[in-house]
Amino acid sequence: MIVDKDMLPIFVDLDGTLIYTDLLLEVCLTFLKQNPLNIFLLIGWLAKGKANLKHKLAERVDINAATLPYNQDFLGFLKEQREQGRKLYLATASHQKYADAIAEHLGIFDGVLATSATFNMKGENKLKHCLEVSPKFAYAGNETFDFCLFDKAEESFLVNPTAAALRLSKKRPVTRIFHNENNTFKTLLKAMRVHQWLKNMLIFVPVFVSSLYLDLAVWGDAIIGFFLFSLLASATYLLNDLLDIEADRVHPRKCLRPIPSGLLSIKQAVLLAMGLFVATLIGSLLFTNTAFQLSIMAYLALTLLYTFVLKTYVIADVISLASLFTIRIIAGAMIIDVVLSFWLLAFSMFTFFSLALVKRCAELKLLSKVNKDKASGRDYQVEDYYLMQSFGVTSAFISLLLVAFYVQVSMTNEEYSSPLLLWASLPAFAYWFLRMWLKTNRGEMHDDPIVFFN
Repeated sequence: MIVDKDMLPIFVDLDGTLIYTDLLLEVCLTFLKQNPLNIFLLIGWLAKGKANLKHKLAERVDINAATLPYNQDFLGFLKEQREQGRKLYLATASHQKYADAIAEHLGIFDGVLATSATFNMKGENKLKHCLEVSPKFAYAGNETFDFCLFDKAEESFLVNPTAAALRLSKKRPVTRIFHNENNTFKTLLKAMRVHQWLKNMLIFVPVFVSSLYLDLAVWGDAIIGFFLFSLLASATYLLNDLLDIEADRVHPRKCLRPIPSGLLSIKQAVLLAMGLFVATLIGSLLFTNTAFQLSIMAYLALTLLYTFVLKTYVIADVISLASLFTIRIIAGAMIIDVVLSFWLLAFSMFTFFSLALVKRCAELKLLSKVNKDKASGRDYQVEDYYLMQSFGVTSAFISLLLVAFYVQVSMTNEEYSSPLLLWASLPAFAYWFLRMWLKTNRGEMHDDPIVFFN
């Protein structure tokens, strides 16, 4: 009997195929964000089977089907097939609750096959249910275990394939491959936010303001500290993006980051973050400077506290960000074993408090442009803008006053041979602060000030 392939129903896999993410991992992260101790619940549920784990999570966590990173090229293909009269079925190992929400949002599927409380719709189980719906079918998937369905399908579509699936397709050919080439190395660097390593240059500040700037050994220690802080910072950026996936997807700019956009999978991001954490740990242990090790631990502790708790509280989040900047300077002093002055620490806190408020005000300004009332995942409302702006500008002027007082004290104590030259820094700082806040008020400031300064 001749089979008209153009009219066969297409069973479509979800995770990694129709969407550039893994819903199970996303939901687990959301659940852990609610309370990190939930890890013990996850382990207990998993011990009773993957279907049980997915069912328990579905009872406690919701998803936003509208903001998921859909594979637009493949989705366009499916819509064309539906217009030609083909039936489409969503066949996924994700829980029925999530599959139904996605099918309802897209409005192109004639039925849904998904995991229940007792049955995990994957591999051979999925094949069995597909055959029950239609003995002749087409199938779209992306991983190696999908080949058990490809082998039985009249038509097979390998979509956004994993490296292993792509290699296997050379031995077991498929009908068509939907594959978007992606520069993995560039994506990893972007996810690590390597451009943000500029912040860690603050570690060198104590070297410049001390009398040790001509000592090569001091510079060597400071450079090691810079890279260790940079690796740790990148690990925490990845963790932050993993936990903020849903909020970032509704943000006009953050939605383009590798993790929320799906360019970097959750599994890859987790492995990368763990690798960076381990590298930082080993490096700091080899770098036998106890004071610096304490500064690393303080930075990590405050970052985790910010990620899981403080970022959702107004003002507490910007104070935390300012403190993280100042810890970098303190770490630089600990590396070279010098005592920081009151002036430098005070100037640092007020300066970076102003910078953190620039970041928040820029985000609020952007939200007002897209007619949104409040930030997603944070307790900020657009109407808070002018109050936040007043806090930031005031903090900037306090920083300028501290510089002026420091210059005067230095002249009185004759600490510098040409103290009058220090006064030249005041107009420069004033111009920098005022221009930054002017750009913010105009809505021309990027929500990442480091990107703006570049």
